[in-house]
Amino acid sequence: MSLVVSLSAIPPRFSELQPALEGLLKQTVQSDEIRLYIPKKYRRFPDWDGQLPDVPQGITIIQPDEDIGPATKVLFAARDLAGTDTDLIYCDDDRIYHPQWFEHMIAARGDRTDIAVATSVLNHVDKIGIKVPSRHGKSPRHRTTPLHVYKLLRRKVKQITTGVIDPKPHRAMQFRRAGFDHIAEGLGAVLIKPDFFDETMFDIPPVLWTVDDIWLSGHLERKGIGILCAAGFGIPPETGAADEAALHRSVIEGANRVEADSACVKYMQDTYGIWL
Repeated sequence: MSLVVSLSAIPPRFSELQPALEGLLKQTVQSDEIRLYIPKKYRRFPDWDGQLPDVPQGITIIQPDEDIGPATKVLFAARDLAGTDTDLIYCDDDRIYHPQWFEHMIAARGDRTDIAVATSVLNHVDKIGIKVPSRHGKSPRHRTTPLHVYKLLRRKVKQITTGVIDPKPHRAMQFRRAGFDHIAEGLGAVLIKPDFFDETMFDIPPVLWTVDDIWLSGHLERKGIGILCAAGFGIPPETGAADEAALHRSVIEGANRVEADSACVKYMQDTYGIWL
Protein backbone atom coordinates (compact mmCIF):
# COMPACT_ATOMS: atom_id res chain seq x y z
CA MET A 1 0.00 0.00 0.00
CA SER A 2 1.48 3.34 -1.02
CA LEU A 3 1.50 6.57 0.99
CA VAL A 4 1.29 10.06 -0.49
CA VAL A 5 1.59 13.24 1.57
CA SER A 6 -0.02 16.36 0.15
CA LEU A 7 0.00 20.03 1.11
CA SER A 8 -0.15 23.47 -0.45
CA ALA A 9 1.47 26.82 0.26
CA ILE A 10 0.99 30.51 -0.47
CA PRO A 11 3.63 33.00 -1.70
CA PRO A 12 4.10 34.94 1.59
CA ARG A 13 5.18 31.66 3.20
CA PHE A 14 7.57 30.40 0.53
CA SER A 15 10.69 31.57 2.37
CA GLU A 16 9.58 29.79 5.57
CA LEU A 17 8.68 26.37 4.14
CA GLN A 18 11.92 24.51 4.82
CA PRO A 19 11.29 23.43 8.46
CA ALA A 20 7.87 21.97 7.64
CA LEU A 21 9.07 20.21 4.50
CA GLU A 22 12.12 18.78 6.24
CA GLY A 23 9.82 17.47 8.98
CA LEU A 24 7.82 15.58 6.36
CA LEU A 25 11.00 14.04 4.97
CA LYS A 26 12.00 12.82 8.45
CA GLN A 27 8.85 10.77 9.05
CA THR A 28 9.57 7.20 10.11
CA VAL A 29 6.91 5.82 7.79
CA GLN A 30 8.16 5.93 4.22
CA SER A 31 6.07 8.01 1.83
CA ASP A 32 6.10 7.31 -1.88
CA GLU A 33 5.56 10.98 -2.68
CA ILE A 34 5.40 14.31 -0.91
CA ARG A 35 3.45 16.70 -3.11
CA LEU A 36 3.48 20.46 -2.69
CA TYR A 37 0.64 22.02 -4.67
CA ILE A 38 1.27 25.57 -5.85
CA PRO A 39 -1.35 26.88 -8.29
CA LYS A 40 -0.26 28.84 -11.33
CA LYS A 41 -2.08 31.87 -9.95
CA TYR A 42 -3.66 32.82 -6.63
CA ARG A 43 -6.94 34.59 -6.00
CA ARG A 44 -5.57 36.13 -2.78
CA PHE A 45 -2.24 37.11 -4.31
CA PRO A 46 -2.88 38.33 -7.87
CA ASP A 47 0.49 40.13 -7.99
CA TRP A 48 2.56 37.00 -7.37
CA ASP A 49 5.35 36.86 -9.96
CA GLY A 50 5.27 33.08 -10.40
CA GLN A 51 8.61 32.46 -8.68
CA LEU A 52 8.52 29.02 -7.05
CA PRO A 53 10.07 28.25 -3.66
CA ASP A 54 13.25 26.27 -3.20
CA VAL A 55 12.34 22.88 -1.76
CA PRO A 56 14.43 19.97 -0.46
CA GLN A 57 15.07 16.91 -2.59
CA GLY A 58 12.15 14.54 -2.16
CA ILE A 59 9.47 17.24 -2.45
CA THR A 60 7.58 17.44 -5.75
CA ILE A 61 5.96 20.73 -6.74
CA ILE A 62 2.75 20.34 -8.75
CA GLN A 63 1.04 23.35 -10.32
CA PRO A 64 -2.70 23.09 -10.95
CA ASP A 65 -4.25 25.70 -13.21
CA GLU A 66 -6.82 26.71 -10.62
CA ASP A 67 -6.55 28.02 -7.07
CA ILE A 68 -9.41 26.54 -5.04
CA GLY A 69 -8.20 28.00 -1.75
CA PRO A 70 -6.71 25.98 1.11
CA ALA A 71 -8.45 22.81 -0.14
CA THR A 72 -5.79 22.88 -2.86
CA LYS A 73 -3.71 20.98 -0.32
CA VAL A 74 -5.64 17.74 -0.97
CA LEU A 75 -8.37 17.84 -3.61
CA PHE A 76 -6.08 17.70 -6.64
CA ALA A 77 -4.11 14.84 -5.10
CA ALA A 78 -7.31 12.93 -4.32
CA ARG A 79 -8.53 13.41 -7.89
CA ASP A 80 -5.21 12.19 -9.30
CA LEU A 81 -5.10 9.13 -7.03
CA ALA A 82 -8.79 8.19 -7.34
CA GLY A 83 -9.38 4.48 -7.75
CA THR A 84 -6.17 3.50 -5.96
CA ASP A 85 -5.70 2.03 -2.48
CA THR A 86 -3.29 4.80 -1.55
CA ASP A 87 -3.11 6.23 1.95
CA LEU A 88 -3.31 10.00 1.49
CA ILE A 89 -2.27 12.34 4.30
CA TYR A 90 -2.89 16.03 3.94
CA CYS A 91 -1.37 18.57 6.28
CA ASP A 92 -0.48 22.24 6.74
CA ASP A 93 2.59 24.12 5.54
CA ASP A 94 3.30 25.86 8.86
CA ARG A 95 3.65 22.90 11.24
CA ILE A 96 6.50 20.57 12.18
CA TYR A 97 5.31 17.02 12.71
CA HIS A 98 7.15 14.68 15.07
CA PRO A 99 9.00 11.98 13.08
CA GLN A 100 6.54 9.29 14.22
CA TRP A 101 3.44 11.41 13.65
CA PHE A 102 2.24 9.77 10.44
CA GLU A 103 3.22 6.29 11.61
CA HIS A 104 1.08 6.70 14.71
CA MET A 105 -1.84 8.05 12.66
CA ILE A 106 -1.82 4.98 10.45
CA ALA A 107 -1.58 2.74 13.53
CA ALA A 108 -4.54 4.55 15.12
CA ARG A 109 -6.71 3.72 12.11
CA GLY A 110 -5.90 0.02 12.28
CA ASP A 111 -7.89 -2.07 9.82
CA ARG A 112 -10.67 0.50 9.45
CA THR A 113 -9.85 1.93 6.05
CA ASP A 114 -13.41 3.27 5.78
CA ILE A 115 -12.75 6.15 8.21
CA ALA A 116 -10.65 9.30 8.19
CA VAL A 117 -8.14 9.85 10.99
CA ALA A 118 -7.35 13.26 12.48
CA THR A 119 -5.18 14.25 15.42
CA SER A 120 -6.93 17.57 16.03
CA VAL A 121 -10.62 18.44 15.74
CA LEU A 122 -12.47 21.73 16.02
CA ASN A 123 -13.82 22.36 19.51
CA HIS A 124 -17.07 24.12 20.42
CA VAL A 125 -18.74 23.41 17.08
CA ASP A 126 -22.04 24.44 18.65
CA LYS A 127 -20.88 28.04 18.19
CA ILE A 128 -20.88 27.61 14.42
CA GLY A 129 -24.18 25.75 14.21
CA ILE A 130 -23.48 22.05 14.87
CA LYS A 131 -25.61 21.05 17.86
CA VAL A 132 -25.53 17.25 17.56
CA PRO A 133 -22.88 14.64 18.45
CA SER A 134 -21.17 12.58 15.79
CA ARG A 135 -23.31 9.72 14.54
CA HIS A 136 -20.26 7.51 14.05
CA GLY A 137 -19.38 6.72 17.65
CA LYS A 138 -18.35 8.07 21.04
CA SER A 139 -16.66 11.46 21.19
CA PRO A 140 -12.95 11.78 22.02
CA ARG A 141 -12.16 12.63 25.62
CA HIS A 142 -9.88 15.53 26.45
CA ARG A 143 -6.87 15.17 28.68
CA THR A 144 -6.57 18.02 31.17
CA THR A 145 -3.24 18.73 32.88
CA PRO A 146 -2.40 21.05 35.81
CA LEU A 147 -0.42 23.24 33.39
CA HIS A 148 -3.46 23.60 31.14
CA VAL A 149 -5.66 24.55 34.11
CA TYR A 150 -3.06 27.14 35.15
CA LYS A 151 -3.03 28.66 31.65
CA LEU A 152 -6.82 28.85 31.64
CA LEU A 153 -6.83 30.61 35.03
CA ARG A 154 -4.14 33.04 33.89
CA ARG A 155 -6.17 33.79 30.76
CA LYS A 156 -9.26 34.47 32.90
CA VAL A 157 -7.36 36.79 35.25
CA LYS A 158 -6.02 38.75 32.27
CA GLN A 159 -9.54 39.05 30.87
CA ILE A 160 -10.89 40.38 34.18
CA THR A 161 -8.03 42.80 34.84
CA THR A 162 -7.38 44.13 31.33
CA GLY A 163 -10.42 43.21 29.27
CA VAL A 164 -8.16 41.38 26.80
CA ILE A 165 -9.44 37.94 25.78
CA ASP A 166 -6.58 35.73 24.58
CA PRO A 167 -7.20 32.55 22.57
CA LYS A 168 -7.74 29.51 24.76
CA PRO A 169 -4.44 27.66 25.32
CA HIS A 170 -3.87 24.37 23.57
CA ARG A 171 -3.41 21.23 25.62
CA ALA A 172 0.05 19.65 25.40
CA MET A 173 -1.78 16.39 24.69
CA GLN A 174 -5.26 16.88 23.33
CA PHE A 175 -7.11 13.62 23.88
CA ARG A 176 -6.69 10.69 26.23
CA ARG A 177 -9.42 8.67 24.51
CA ALA A 178 -9.95 8.39 20.78
CA GLY A 179 -13.40 9.09 19.41
CA PHE A 180 -15.42 10.47 16.53
CA ASP A 181 -15.99 14.15 15.92
CA HIS A 182 -17.24 16.52 13.23
CA ILE A 183 -14.42 18.73 11.94
CA ALA A 184 -10.91 17.43 11.19
CA GLU A 185 -8.29 20.16 11.45
CA GLY A 186 -5.58 20.09 8.81
CA LEU A 187 -3.07 21.57 11.23
CA GLY A 188 -2.73 18.14 12.85
CA ALA A 189 -2.74 16.25 9.51
CA VAL A 190 -5.57 14.05 8.26
CA LEU A 191 -5.40 10.51 6.87
CA ILE A 192 -7.89 9.54 4.17
CA LYS A 193 -8.36 7.39 1.09
CA PRO A 194 -8.50 9.27 -2.24
CA ASP A 195 -12.01 8.05 -3.02
CA PHE A 196 -13.34 9.71 0.13
CA PHE A 197 -13.37 12.90 -1.95
CA ASP A 198 -15.11 13.50 -5.27
CA GLU A 199 -15.71 16.09 -7.97
CA THR A 200 -18.56 17.73 -6.05
CA MET A 201 -15.97 19.12 -3.66
CA PHE A 202 -14.30 21.26 -6.32
CA ASP A 203 -17.40 23.45 -6.71
CA ILE A 204 -16.81 25.67 -3.69
CA PRO A 205 -19.13 28.68 -3.21
CA PRO A 206 -17.89 32.20 -2.42
CA VAL A 207 -16.57 32.67 1.13
CA LEU A 208 -16.75 28.92 1.80
CA TRP A 209 -13.52 28.34 -0.14
CA THR A 210 -11.67 29.99 2.76
CA VAL A 211 -12.60 27.33 5.34
CA ASP A 212 -11.26 24.03 4.08
CA ASP A 213 -11.59 22.17 7.39
CA ILE A 214 -15.35 22.67 7.44
CA TRP A 215 -15.75 22.10 3.70
CA LEU A 216 -13.74 18.87 3.56
CA SER A 217 -15.20 17.46 6.78
CA GLY A 218 -18.74 18.25 5.66
CA HIS A 219 -18.27 16.26 2.50
CA LEU A 220 -16.85 13.35 4.46
CA GLU A 221 -20.03 13.42 6.53
CA ARG A 222 -22.11 13.67 3.35
CA LYS A 223 -20.52 10.41 2.20
CA GLY A 224 -21.00 8.71 5.57
CA ILE A 225 -17.30 8.66 6.44
CA GLY A 226 -16.54 9.06 10.12
CA ILE A 227 -13.67 11.20 11.41
CA LEU A 228 -11.76 9.41 14.17
CA CYS A 229 -9.76 11.73 16.39
CA ALA A 230 -6.79 9.70 17.59
CA ALA A 231 -5.55 9.85 21.18
CA GLY A 232 -2.11 10.81 22.40
CA PHE A 233 -1.28 13.59 19.95
CA GLY A 234 -0.49 17.16 20.88
CA ILE A 235 -0.51 20.30 18.76
CA PRO A 236 2.42 20.28 16.31
CA PRO A 237 4.65 23.33 16.76
CA GLU A 238 4.32 26.21 14.34
CA THR A 239 7.02 27.43 11.99
CA GLY A 240 7.76 31.04 11.11
CA ALA A 241 5.20 30.74 8.31
CA ALA A 242 2.25 30.59 10.69
CA ASP A 243 1.82 34.36 10.98
CA GLU A 244 2.09 35.01 7.25
CA ALA A 245 -1.32 35.78 5.69
CA ALA A 246 -3.10 33.48 8.17
CA LEU A 247 -6.65 32.77 7.06
CA HIS A 248 -8.00 32.49 10.58
CA ARG A 249 -7.13 36.16 11.15
CA SER A 250 -8.36 37.40 7.79
CA VAL A 251 -11.60 38.95 6.58
CA ILE A 252 -12.21 37.70 3.04
CA GLU A 253 -15.20 38.55 0.87
CA GLY A 254 -16.68 40.34 3.88
CA ALA A 255 -16.54 37.38 6.28
CA ASN A 256 -14.23 36.68 9.20
CA ARG A 257 -13.32 33.14 10.20
CA VAL A 258 -16.27 32.46 12.51
CA GLU A 259 -18.71 33.89 9.97
CA ALA A 260 -17.22 31.79 7.17
CA ASP A 261 -17.25 28.65 9.33
CA SER A 262 -20.89 29.24 10.26
CA ALA A 263 -21.85 29.89 6.64
CA CYS A 264 -20.20 26.65 5.56
CA VAL A 265 -21.98 24.65 8.25
CA LYS A 266 -25.32 26.15 7.22
CA TYR A 267 -24.62 25.37 3.56
CA MET A 268 -23.92 21.74 4.46
CA GLN A 269 -27.06 21.52 6.58
CA ASP A 270 -29.27 23.11 3.92
CA THR A 271 -27.76 21.28 0.95
CA TYR A 272 -27.08 17.81 2.32
CA GLY A 273 -29.13 17.55 5.50
CA ILE A 274 -26.12 16.76 7.67
CA TRP A 275 -25.15 17.97 11.16
CA LEU A 276 -28.82 18.33 12.12
